Amino acid sequence: MTEPRKSSRKVTRKAGPPEADAVAPVFQAPEVPASTPDAAPSQAAESQEPAENAPREQKNESREDNGGNGNGRSRGRRGGRGRGRSGGNGGSGNNERGNGDRSDRSERGDRNQGGNGNNRNVVKSMQGNDLTRRLPEPPQQPRGSVRLYNLGGISEIGRNMTVFEYDGRLLIVDVGVLFPSSGEPGVDLILPDFGPIENKLDKIDGIVITHGHEDHIGAIPWILKLKHDIPIYSAKFTLALIAAKTKEHRQRPKMIEVNKDSDLNIGKFRLRFWTVGHSIPDALGLSIKVGGNHIVMTGDIKVDQTPYDGKPTDLPALSRFGDEGIDLFLVDSTNATTPGISNSELGIEDTLIRLTQRGRQRVIVSSFASNVSRVQMAVNAAVATNRKVAFNGRSMIRNMEIAEKMGYLKAPKGTIVSVDDASKMAPHKVMLITTGTQGEPMAALSRMSRREHRQITIRDGDMIIMSSSMIPGNEEAIYAVLNNLSQIGAEVITNKDANVHASGHGYAGELLFLYNAARPKNVMPVHGEWRHIRANKELAIATGVPRDNVVLAQNGVVVDLLNGKARVSGQLQVGHLYVDGVTMGDVDADVLSDRTSLGAGGAVSITCIVDDVTGRLLESPRVSTTGFSDDDRGVVPEVTELVENTMSDLAGQGENDTYRMVQQLRRGVSRAIEQKWKREPVILPTVIAMNSGSRVIGDEDVEVSRESL
Repeated sequence: MTEPRKSSRKVTRKAGPPEADAVAPVFQAPEVPASTPDAAPSQAAESQEPAENAPREQKNESREDNGGNGNGRSRGRRGGRGRGRSGGNGGSGNNERGNGDRSDRSERGDRNQGGNGNNRNVVKSMQGNDLTRRLPEPPQQPRGSVRLYNLGGISEIGRNMTVFEYDGRLLIVDVGVLFPSSGEPGVDLILPDFGPIENKLDKIDGIVITHGHEDHIGAIPWILKLKHDIPIYSAKFTLALIAAKTKEHRQRPKMIEVNKDSDLNIGKFRLRFWTVGHSIPDALGLSIKVGGNHIVMTGDIKVDQTPYDGKPTDLPALSRFGDEGIDLFLVDSTNATTPGISNSELGIEDTLIRLTQRGRQRVIVSSFASNVSRVQMAVNAAVATNRKVAFNGRSMIRNMEIAEKMGYLKAPKGTIVSVDDASKMAPHKVMLITTGTQGEPMAALSRMSRREHRQITIRDGDMIIMSSSMIPGNEEAIYAVLNNLSQIGAEVITNKDANVHASGHGYAGELLFLYNAARPKNVMPVHGEWRHIRANKELAIATGVPRDNVVLAQNGVVVDLLNGKARVSGQLQVGHLYVDGVTMGDVDADVLSDRTSLGAGGAVSITCIVDDVTGRLLESPRVSTTGFSDDDRGVVPEVTELVENTMSDLAGQGENDTYRMVQQLRRGVSRAIEQKWKREPVILPTVIAMNSGSRVIGDEDVEVSRESL
């Protein structure tokens, strides 16, 4: 993939609604040096095929640039492990914080106070799968053209967000989140990079949401923190989910309901909608007409001829759009690599009934919290086998309450009980419907697998039905949950064992139907990893779309549509925006690197008191370890001796600058520990300079001069 997962932005905003008089900070992308002829947009628009004859120097440069600012690798292997969060811990007798690396922390403090964050930490990613060409910043938008770019959703499953610009006005489609991987410890959510539009917030005419999955609505509260009055357009069920989500953030956005028959103008954009089949109610495709250009988006889509809710994808509507002429067709790529046609929802309910009848104890069905049709099937299976149903997981309970109130979920009176009541009932009389299909650590099923759930304890003989598919990137977490459940003695049933799931994304054969119905002039595959997007490209070509008219554009790549031709015109620098707790942006690649290092190698803390004139030690260094070893008695003396020798050598050289002392200590200790113990802990040196006639420094003075972990 062309975009490292750990790219990030150093931007911080506290949670909660914006102040009435507050001015949202603007974060501009850094200036990019003038591009070379090799990076001309005309070359980049040629389908971004691999440059097999690219010079070796260019390829080497691409690997370095791909690490870019914001990627921990740019600091070097040993340097990255040894840097630590404490920066340059040089200090003086009056407990000043020191210099050097501290400047980075002071900049963050300024931004926390609302200063502008012009130092965005963005990924210097490349365009094309060969990673050898960085595109220049896009030129001024051609008159009469539509400009579009993705701020997420390309080369990943999640974070979907597409921006359309015309005549100085913006329309946004979807604002979703991506959930973190195991390599991003402590991160709760990953948002699209709002940087390229933060100085254009007043020009946004509206946000259109295709459906209510988290990867399409999850970041709405966070963009509303930048501008709270952006109108949101979507279908009834989707708006209900958005209202519940924004309520948690104490927001009340302006929402306008649309449906498949809606035809409205949002600023200069004419919008029409069409029904698409997916794994959630009220999913919509989108037609955008602006400036003589016609763009059609599928959103997440499958072509199921026998859907459970009786609302198949409206292929006739897509064909009518095709009759008008589609200049650009944005198509879901998630299952483009899978040949044939996806399974229908028809028959899954019968399978659930059969399995539930076979279950002798508790039956637990794990499903996506928004898949109302699947939950309805499970409820019907429970009713058919005389079981009560309890929903578990905050999002599951919330969504099913909404679905029941809106008439999407139906159950006989008395069927649905609370988890507390279900925990007291005979196991063979209960069915639990829970979240946790993707192995999320805090999801209900994951906590059950670790026997940490407060109300439900999995027992030998329970049946677990995984009515879901694996989202790419979640395999490790999912298998860990399944193994834990099997170890307890539960019977685990997945889609490989029985017909308990059907994907909500169309396979290759279904995408061919879409292309033939739409007959587009240009195609832009979206929503998927690079292997999915490139497979989707070949499907479009197979249906007659010229190869040069299939645009591959990663996150941040700008595409201009003018006179029926789509071409790549440049690239905005975008990255990942991390949410940790109640703030977004104060976790960056360096923070993640330090967290990973702490988890892998622990930390070694060093405190030295030196004479502020001669630089000589005034007392023996203090060395302690955290998470390095259960018994560090063999480590501390050797490290102490190494520190004493290093400080003596520095004093002999006439060095009395605490910052340079810190750097030398970090490098030397890190190298020695790696060579002898094959470990890479975070090294946290603190050097305090004081007059030799001053009082003795106590523990409190040391703690004040050292920034805590």
